[in-house]
Amino acid sequence: MRPALRYIISVCVGLAVTALAVAFATADHLIMLSLLPLYGAVTSLILAHKQQWVSLSRRNPTRSTRKLGAIIGGLGAFTGSLLLQASVPAGFAGYGLMLLGMAGAIADSDQASSTDQATTSD
Repeated sequence: MRPALRYIISVCVGLAVTALAVAFATADHLIMLSLLPLYGAVTSLILAHKQQWVSLSRRNPTRSTRKLGAIIGGLGAFTGSLLLQASVPAGFAGYGLMLLGMAGAIADSDQASSTDQATTSD
């Protein structure tokens, strides 16, 4: 995907999430300011490494991988639901930070695997 298109999509997603938070929130205006760059960066990382995301979801996971995924998903859902009860922008920020961590790890993994493949092919 062309970088310009990826950035346009990222800004649109960031604006949409921020607008949704503004529509449902009455306070936490400073947190709302953080949603646009947060979701913009997450969307850009996901789009830049979408093949790695797809390949990870199609792998045949081991038992330990499934257990780790269940623990992370459960903790993320529990914490996210508590943050949403506190305020909508805080909940959106919590989920965005969880996605940012996942996207960063996948991007790092994708970069490392492409570097390893380039080194082996030399």
